[in-house]
Amino acid sequence: MRITISAVTLVLAYTGQEVLAAKPVHIRGVSEADQALYQPDENGNWACLNRPDIVLPISRVNDDYCDCPDGSDEPGTSACPGAKFYCANKGHVAAFLPSSRVNDGVCDYEICCDGSDEWAGIVKCENKCREFATEYAKKQAEIRKTQAAGWSARAKLVAKAAGMRQALEKELGQLETQIAVSEARIAKAREALKIAEVQSSSRVGTKGSPLLGRVKARIEQYQKATKALTEHTSILETRLELAQEILQKLSEEYNPNYNDEGVKAAVKAYQEFKESDPGYGDFFHDIAISEADDEELFSEEEIDVDPDVVEYESYLPLDWRLWIHDQKTKLREFLVDRGLLAERKPSGETASVAHAKKERDAAETQNRELKSKRDNVAKDYAANFGDDDVFRALAGECIDIDSGEFTYEICFNDKATQKGKSGGPTRLGNFDKIDGGKMYFTNGAKCWNGPHRSAVIEMQCGEKNKILSVSEPAMCEYFFKIVTPALCTKPEAESKPKDEL
Repeated sequence: MRITISAVTLVLAYTGQEVLAAKPVHIRGVSEADQALYQPDENGNWACLNRPDIVLPISRVNDDYCDCPDGSDEPGTSACPGAKFYCANKGHVAAFLPSSRVNDGVCDYEICCDGSDEWAGIVKCENKCREFATEYAKKQAEIRKTQAAGWSARAKLVAKAAGMRQALEKELGQLETQIAVSEARIAKAREALKIAEVQSSSRVGTKGSPLLGRVKARIEQYQKATKALTEHTSILETRLELAQEILQKLSEEYNPNYNDEGVKAAVKAYQEFKESDPGYGDFFHDIAISEADDEELFSEEEIDVDPDVVEYESYLPLDWRLWIHDQKTKLREFLVDRGLLAERKPSGETASVAHAKKERDAAETQNRELKSKRDNVAKDYAANFGDDDVFRALAGECIDIDSGEFTYEICFNDKATQKGKSGGPTRLGNFDKIDGGKMYFTNGAKCWNGPHRSAVIEMQCGEKNKILSVSEPAMCEYFFKIVTPALCTKPEAESKPKDEL
């Protein structure tokens, strides 16, 4: 129970000293460093610290009545709200106690181990600063031990992070080189495609040409004529052999002095041969021409209307043809973009063009993949992973804690999850940033009829990564406390213990 200070004890606020203008005074509740601010002038007056226009007799300081708006006239009583009471705590650590707890009948040892906050004597508070100092020293030793171990572990993390960063730098350089090679490959593939398209467009009767059918028909006609020629040649050879035999026989049996039977027989055989072969006497020219049209292969009108046949480009140097091809392509694209020309319908293409397109597409795909990988590596390289890039070394490492109903897991630089005893994990958030001693995870799974889950991780120094606690202070907003060597600082030199008791 808090007890109100009695008026009888107010005179003790000055610790028994007389107020003399020439003699320094000591004001209760004020630190040694600030005592000079409470010295009266030659007339024994004093002004409020933040209102120098308000001047009071020094006797009204610590009179349990709040005269100054800032409460500076009551550092040793509970009269002014918001004021602070100084506890010297000799032999331990000095501290400030809210003035509302001064002379309230409770010994506030956790702040004023010397018991000076109950100076009015309502209760007797022993000076326990030696005990607190001993316990404090033990805790500080443990803290220093933890800091030393954590600092050593952190040094290893920093070294690992530096190695990872160097590896990223090397990978970026390699990717840039590969991208340059890939772009050269693209340029070469595009040039090869352009040449293939130009050469393809200069051919006579390319696939898709309206004259291709006529060309095939003419070829078939001449094939038939050639076949007829071969057959007729064979017939002529047979006839020639028969004629040779007849003539040979006639030459052997013929007598020029008179008309004998040998001549008659030869003449008769010749007549019979002629009568047995109705086609005898025909010439091959008549047979061949009957199988083929004697008109020209293509009319001038056909050639004029078909741009795929004997184009003028085929007579130009290759570099001129490439330039003309580029200009025609640009003109067509210009007209198509403005609706002045319909897009060319896809038609058959030569094997060389198809192969060139395949090579170009493969080169462009490889280039896109390399650039995407380069961008991801560059993003990782530029990311903020805390001082000395230390949290980079923790990538892929996860820690968890079983709270009974749920198991919570934090994966550094990645995600935070919650998993029940049955069912799959629920994502509490994706790694967002590190700011000071906190790590933030955002945009987790959406709560039913609520916001997306998120988590804040408060970190402090520890030899190993460990989750200390987890709570849900607001719906779908999670708060973790963890220890990690990444937050450890270099231990300060051990200070000598105070011995003022």
